[in-house]
Amino acid sequence: MKHISKDDTITIPDNVTVSLKARQITVTGPRGTLSRDLRHLQVDIQRPTKKQLRIVVWGGGRKHIATIRT
Repeated sequence: MKHISKDDTITIPDNVTVSLKARQITVTGPRGTLSRDLRHLQVDIQRPTKKQLRIVVWGGGRKHIATIRT
């Protein structure tokens, strides 16, 4: 069964910085830097506040929605 839309909001800790550009996410914190390219996923990534990321999947199946949690 396909869902119309599914979203998840992620809270960013105080000592972590996140940069977002065209579904390429770079996270820098006290333990180092992590960089991921999410262009192969059909998701909307929004930044409603400086300390939150919102990921939205439109019309996704079970496996597509599971990508929100990764």
